[in-house]
Amino acid sequence: MKSKKQLLKGWKIYAIVDESFFPDARTLLKKFRDLTESPVDVIQFRYKKVYDESFFRSARKMTLLAKTKGISLIINDRPEIALMIGASGVHLGKGDVSVRTARKLLGRDAIIGQTIRKFTDFSEARDIKEIDYAAIGPVFDTPLKPALRRITSRRLREAVEKIKIPLVAIGGISDTNVEEVLQKGIKTVAFVRYALTQKNTKEKIEKLRKIINNFPPTLKFTRVGEIG
Repeated sequence: MKSKKQLLKGWKIYAIVDESFFPDARTLLKKFRDLTESPVDVIQFRYKKVYDESFFRSARKMTLLAKTKGISLIINDRPEIALMIGASGVHLGKGDVSVRTARKLLGRDAIIGQTIRKFTDFSEARDIKEIDYAAIGPVFDTPLKPALRRITSRRLREAVEKIKIPLVAIGGISDTNVEEVLQKGIKTVAFVRYALTQKNTKEKIEKLRKIINNFPPTLKFTRVGEIG
């Protein structure tokens, strides 16, 4: 069995399932099943509605599906929900429960990620040592976050050079532009709309995976002032 560190190091494709894209639980579960049949390494579940019995039934089914396929399931925002359904961990943004609180609740084996916008967001964080990975973006313009300006290539490069925990790039990534992100030294890419809003989910993700797998290894950076 892989350690948590080995597991995260092997991540390449991080799919984010936002319930707002799906009209009902049946459609959501069908798409989730499509994802588990695709070459993804981790799936994050975003759910903003009221947590009722229907939600927990769906969430537990998703947890079992993901575990069966060896895929990490991450819950957005809510560590207590992750604990209740046996998910792999939680992803936190600004304004969510603190990383330290999430770690106390979920334990050392849980995966905890946090969203950042630039290197200083990470370097100034109070609970750096409790974070397992950081998501950085948007790297491209995205209609899901129209108020956010895309991060510059310089900021992305700086983050790659100085942050030694796994970085996940997010925001408008697809098979047509993923190489631009890989060129900056990013190893893991995330998507919300790509492949989830189309019928050929598996084929789209296989295409993305092939590009990532075939991308030439990037030059190793001289890591000065690493933290993490």
